[in-house]
Amino acid sequence: MTTRRTRTTAAALGMLCAGALALSACGDSDDGDEAFKGQKPDDIAAKAVAATDKAPSVHLKGTSHVKGGNVVKIDVRVDDKGACTGTVSGDGATAELLRDGGDLLIKGDKKFWTNSARAGGGTGSQGAQLADKLAGKWVKAPADSADAAFCDKKAFLASMDQDKSERQGLKRGDTSEVDGKEALTLKKEKGGKELRLHVATAGEPYLLRTETKGSEPNTMTFTEYGKKVEVEKPGADEIVDPANLKA
Repeated sequence: MTTRRTRTTAAALGMLCAGALALSACGDSDDGDEAFKGQKPDDIAAKAVAATDKAPSVHLKGTSHVKGGNVVKIDVRVDDKGACTGTVSGDGATAELLRDGGDLLIKGDKKFWTNSARAGGGTGSQGAQLADKLAGKWVKAPADSADAAFCDKKAFLASMDQDKSERQGLKRGDTSEVDGKEALTLKKEKGGKELRLHVATAGEPYLLRTETKGSEPNTMTFTEYGKKVEVEKPGADEIVDPANLKA
């Protein structure tokens, strides 16, 4: 299932938190309120990124507005042992993802498979044929496919922390509540965008939400840390292997 469309979607989702997650180094010192008192913003952010990376599991839910007006959404529960379940959507298409540590399984709608065919250079007719064969069915994808990046916790988080140039100018903001938990806001402005990183003030300094405000806004929430990811794998007779499809 590795196609240019899925690589583009993966890149867009990877960019979802790129600005906010990358805020993990240099920053201004500001004592602010009691939360993390005396600690520099860059140190707080670094601890948050490290804690999130080490968490055994997390529920990621976000929305990204990308160029061209497309809106990409992700809602995935994933752990560090390869278990994953959730959905991704964009460009009018939606797909369910499921993984129990082995191959990634994808159940896409007709638009998903039509887009996949076209992104791979196929014609509209070929896309329609592929959609008729695969829509609504669980389709096997290799563990190292581009789609699998959505279900690789460490790789996905690392993709959000690629732009090291965003790691400067971070400042301390106010404390607020994110999903019922108190969080300290770390923020910066750059190029007409405001980047915000919300860090839990109690227990582990987990990331609770990241967001970018501007012409292409995006948000990502991080919840259910440490919660077991329940995967109900379909039977073998419900899974389609693309390698066995007839032309």
